[in-house]
Amino acid sequence: MSIVCSVKNLILKNLPFQLLLCLVGGLFFGDFLSNHTVSLFYTASTFIKDILMFVLPVIIFSYLLAALASFDKQGPLLIVAILGLVVLSNAVSVLTAFGVSYLVFPWLGGLSSQGLAVAKESIYPVWSLGLSPFLSPDRALLAGITAGLLINFVPSSYLKKQSKMWAFRLRDWTTIGLKKGFIPFLPVYVLGFVLKLDRDGSLGLLIQNYGKVFLVGCLLIFSYLLFLYGLAAGFNRCLWVSYIREMLPAGLTGFSTMSSAATMPITLAATEKNLNDRAYADFVIPVTVNIHLVGDGLNISLTALALLIISGQPFPDIATYLVFTFYYCLVKFSCAGIPGGGVLVILPVIQAYLGLSPEMTSLLATIYILQDPILTGANVMGNGAFALLTRKILNPLYKKAN
Repeated sequence: MSIVCSVKNLILKNLPFQLLLCLVGGLFFGDFLSNHTVSLFYTASTFIKDILMFVLPVIIFSYLLAALASFDKQGPLLIVAILGLVVLSNAVSVLTAFGVSYLVFPWLGGLSSQGLAVAKESIYPVWSLGLSPFLSPDRALLAGITAGLLINFVPSSYLKKQSKMWAFRLRDWTTIGLKKGFIPFLPVYVLGFVLKLDRDGSLGLLIQNYGKVFLVGCLLIFSYLLFLYGLAAGFNRCLWVSYIREMLPAGLTGFSTMSSAATMPITLAATEKNLNDRAYADFVIPVTVNIHLVGDGLNISLTALALLIISGQPFPDIATYLVFTFYYCLVKFSCAGIPGGGVLVILPVIQAYLGLSPEMTSLLATIYILQDPILTGANVMGNGAFALLTRKILNPLYKKAN
């Protein structure tokens, strides 16, 4: 009996399960609530959103600062090279999602805004905090990048050590604040927006249409990773299969733990076998584990574009999407190591440069967390492929820097 209770408590405390309950509850029980009750839930959601947007510059700055300060012994050229390659890889995944969406979405029957055209906005927040960020996200990005890189060029070893210590401490404090002050309220944050979407008459259609997008996303991730490992193997079939076979246990571990960082020991071991070079594996995997995220780039972008179409927004032109890609790649350096952290810092970028509404960004965050096992597994597999692809470029620089 105690084992059953323990398992039940574990399931109820599981964040994806809680968010799934919010979606199902909003869809099936939202009609039984009065408009005033739904407005109160929606007010709570906007309250949490306003606070999150207010502190987001601190989140972006602290994670960027710690990420860039983590480069220790490596030379300046190596730092620039690895950051450039990570940005390039993330950008390619985001642009690939754009191309696939542009080509495939018109052929997905039912993926349209026709059902939402008759939806009427009937729920408004009872009151608002009226907070505005004290620093814009793009300035927080610039400040974090500048400060993080400057730490690596401090001439005094003592000052450099102290600066890195405070950078990591700020990141840890930020993580604790998010874990204690935001993540426990994430189901409430999502529930209010879900109830509003249901009352406006659009939630059921969104869920119905997204099933097709989910299948497209899974096929895209599988094909993309298969191509990366093929490219790394020079499309030699035996080597291609060998690389994937060695890395698959790490990918499955990432799927089960939903944490790239927790999977890192297995990722390191698999990458060392594929590279036959422990020194390079020990260098590239730890510094890219939280900033090189292939699964996120493909899925977040694909889902955001699908929600744009479903909600009646126009498909972005390439110039607009390139601006979004630029900021996406920069913000990805500030991802928080918490549930939903991969999408959390992206939400204001999606709102600002793709025009997705707050309700839709809330749904995007929910979808992301529900798919977190798949995306984490893809990120782990992508990191293994990244190490293989960049070895010839970065290994000489790594040896020279050490």
